[in-house]
Amino acid sequence: MKKVTQNYFVFLSLFILGLIEAVSGFVLWLALPQGGGWQGGRAGGGAEFWALSRHNWIDIHDWAAVAIMAVIIIHLIMHWKWIVYATRRVFQNKKLPSKSAA
Repeated sequence: MKKVTQNYFVFLSLFILGLIEAVSGFVLWLALPQGGGWQGGRAGGGAEFWALSRHNWIDIHDWAAVAIMAVIIIHLIMHWKWIVYATRRVFQNKKLPSKSAA
């Protein structure tokens, strides 16, 4: 597989996982807030959003975060040589030419 194709799939994976993380976060924050609404979190039918309970949304949110971390690690491994090169360039003690008014 070409490097461009690999980078594309890593980016696409992070984008999709980021959307899942954002949607599940907003659902947990706005549609299914902690405390169970007017029932005070006591037993009952339990609130649902898109046929999923708060517990299911928390699982989706948590596993999407784990998957994002895995893809970030893959991304770092794929670009490790560039990271090392760029870090060396940034921290080199070369003096930049100064701009002096003549």
